Order: sequence, then structure tokens, then C-alpha cells
Amino acid sequence: MEAWHARLLNPATAPDIRATALRNLAVDSPWRQAVLRYDSRLWELFPAECAVFTMEAEDDQGHTSNSGGGGSDSDSHASSPMEHVQQPASIPQLHALAADVCTRLAAYASVSSAAAASVCTDVDAKEHVVQALAQVRAMLRQFDAAAAKHEEVATLALESARMQHQAIQELSRVVRQAGDDVATAVVNVKAAVDRGSRDEVDSAVQQRCTVRGMAVDNVRAASRKCVECGMDANYLEESSTGSLARTFLDKMEDDADTDATTGTLVQVLLL
Repeated sequence: MEAWHARLLNPATAPDIRATALRNLAVDSPWRQAVLRYDSRLWELFPAECAVFTMEAEDDQGHTSNSGGGGSDSDSHASSPMEHVQQPASIPQLHALAADVCTRLAAYASVSSAAAASVCTDVDAKEHVVQALAQVRAMLRQFDAAAAKHEEVATLALESARMQHQAIQELSRVVRQAGDDVATAVVNVKAAVDRGSRDEVDSAVQQRCTVRGMAVDNVRAASRKCVECGMDANYLEESSTGSLARTFLDKMEDDADTDATTGTLVQVLLL
């Protein structure tokens, strides 16, 4: 008893040895909680119990770094809701917590049965029941906290997916509208050429250039929005909508390169 007390209370004790000593204390023991809070070396060995301490430390570090200077270029654009989320306990850790809950429940069932079979004045038996229930509730609180973190991450993932879905749908709509607008402007140029009026041709060509520029700007803005809301750029390029957007932009760039030659040919035809 004295040996594990000494190992537990000595901050210089190796983490694994101190962890072994710590396991002699109940989960809801104030001593256990105090040792875990102030010895960050143990946090990796007790991830579920120390999750709140880890988050507090990261929050403090984040506040310190934020107060050190002005904003950066990255502050100027939107980010995914998942970007700054701390990952919850792993599934194996959840399984371990669930197993601990079952163990505590089994212990409670055992002492409860023993207390029921004991005489009414058996204080020790009744006290064991209360202690076992306290340990069950402590483990349930840990499990609930871990499950709540998973729920938070899942909710943010859902929100991020909805944002990205809306962004890719908007990109699809913008690409279709841009294509229609440019096609209409091209038809207007051809109609002006058929009518043979240089003024009408010049006006139609100018309008086509304006429409094409707006279309390109709109498609690029919609593409940026997809990336800014957390969508992977490679996924965007490989998706059907992203591929259509890239094809449209490439076509508009090629059209712009041939504008001067096309304009000269039209003017020659009208002379």
C-alpha cells in the first residue's frame, strides 16, 4: 500500500508506473482526477478520462496563438466546419469504455445481490452498493461525454456535406447558365453578320465578349466556393460537374485567343 501510494504521489515517477498505481483508485476518486489533470504524461494512457483536459490545453494554446498578432490571408475565406474540430475518441476506445461500463455494472450486480442477502444492519455491504453505483455513474458519464463528442463531429460532418452538396449543385447550375448565355451571344453575332450591318456586328461582338467574361467569372467563383467549403480540389476536378466547369473554362480561353482573327475575317466579309 505504501509503495503504490509513494509511486502515485511522486510526480517524477515514470508514466507507466504511475498509471499502474493510479488504477488502484476508483474512477470518481478526487485523487485520481487530480493526478490525471496535472500530469499530462498520463493523458495518452487514459484518453477517455483525460479528453476534457486535452481540449482545455488545446483551447488555451489556441487563445495564446490568436492573441499573438493580426489576421492572416487564410482568414479572408470561408472554411469547412470540420477544419478545426478535434477528433473524438476512436471506436476501439469507445469499445473499451463500453466494456468498462459493463464491468462496473457486473460489479454492482454482484455487490447488490450480496447486500440483498445480508442482514439489514450490514453497513459494509450497503456501502459497497453505493460505491459500485458511483463507479457505474462515473463510467457512464465518461461514455456519454465520448459519445457526445462523436455526435458533435457527426453533426459537423453532416453540415459540411450539405454545404458541399449545395456548392456543387450551384456550380452545376452556373455552368449550365454560362453555357446558355454564351451560346445566345454567339447566335446574336451570327445574326448580325447575316444582316450585314457593321455597327450591329460590332455591338454583338462586344456583347459576346462581355457575356463570356461574366460567364467565366461566375464559373470560377462557383468553383472556388466548392473548395472553400471544404471540398477536395482533386475530387472537384474528377467529378462530372467539375469536369464540365473545366471544359467550359478551357473553351472560353480558346475562344478568347481566336477573337482577333475572327473579328478580322468578319470585317473583311462586310467590306
